[in-house]
Amino acid sequence: MADPEPEGDDLSWNSLPDHIVVQIFSYLSLQDKFRASFVCKTWNDCFHFPVLWRDFVFIVQSNDEKEAIRHQKCLEMHGAHLKHVLMKVDQSEQICRTIARDILNGIANLTNRKLSSIKIDFTGENPLFYAGAEFVQSLKLLFGRNPEALETPMHSLVNVDLSGMPVAFDDEMLNLLSQNHPLLESLNLLNKVLVCKVSANCIFQLVKKCRKLKKLFAFHSSMSDNTLVALAEDDRTPLEELGISCRREEKYGSDLSSEAWQQLVTKLPNLKVMLSFDHTCPLHRVSQIMKPEIPVHVLNLQTFTMIYEEVTQATSFYKNTLEVVVLQTRNSPELERALVNLARRCAQLHTLCVYCVLKKDVVDEILALRPKMKEDKTYILKWQAQAEPWVVGVEEGD
Repeated sequence: MADPEPEGDDLSWNSLPDHIVVQIFSYLSLQDKFRASFVCKTWNDCFHFPVLWRDFVFIVQSNDEKEAIRHQKCLEMHGAHLKHVLMKVDQSEQICRTIARDILNGIANLTNRKLSSIKIDFTGENPLFYAGAEFVQSLKLLFGRNPEALETPMHSLVNVDLSGMPVAFDDEMLNLLSQNHPLLESLNLLNKVLVCKVSANCIFQLVKKCRKLKKLFAFHSSMSDNTLVALAEDDRTPLEELGISCRREEKYGSDLSSEAWQQLVTKLPNLKVMLSFDHTCPLHRVSQIMKPEIPVHVLNLQTFTMIYEEVTQATSFYKNTLEVVVLQTRNSPELERALVNLARRCAQLHTLCVYCVLKKDVVDEILALRPKMKEDKTYILKWQAQAEPWVVGVEEGD
């Protein structure tokens, strides 16, 4: 027999179980959660459940002083529960940058913090000549040694993603991270700063100390043969993903040797490598840095110039591993032939984004060769010029 329908007060919001209220709260912004907590005592109690504060997003994109106060209050009350933190900061506003730094400093000074993961994304326009040095100081405080009153070991940071911060990181900051957080598993340093100040020796020391590292994303100028060899050592967790980005520094830089790559790949046959080249990287260095020993799964060639030999080279070297290709270039008959050859020979290819206008019959041939890519709409292939941004998998006439 079915349960009777609830009647009267049983239909009110007050009858919702606590775990349902907490689940609803988890979808709300801090401001909306804060307002909802004043509805009744039950909702206020739910507002303070630790589970709501383990995964937390600090959105600092307003100069509202009340919002800043709410952030600080929540940090004071629930900072000990924070495990996975995402910060979104409007870098164009001085007040937002100040609030964000205060939050970082507040987390760093918690005596019972359990922070495991942190990701920081800057939004808005970068102020002219703004270098973000004060954020580097706050990160040094966060990565630094234990406060004297810290109740639990601080060796807790596991995932650190700083790719959204256009700030020049330095060796001192990363040395503090590796010295005090040897359990680190993932580190992403591929930001959009104009100059990389992180030395190859600093990354080498980080790899030597953080022996559980599974994912590392760094600039090519910060990598060395010693680092590749260290990643191949026996007594460490196998590296799963390695992302390397090449830029203007490669004009004077040296390559990673085929021997070091071969040693790493022999030890880690399942390693996936992302190799990126931006428009500042000297074009002649692209073909030199791409080596057949590298297990490239993701290739970004965003050069804004005419390339096709590099696509042919990538097809020859990485036909057994290549899964994602992103090209920002100018069209040519040679490029179109190279792209068709890429689609034909790279059996693992499932995503292809080309930011130039191709001939329609070329697009049709590529999609015929990669029907799964067409079905999943994991491509950008245009045959008519249109306003940006170009949408993945959406073509004229579709």
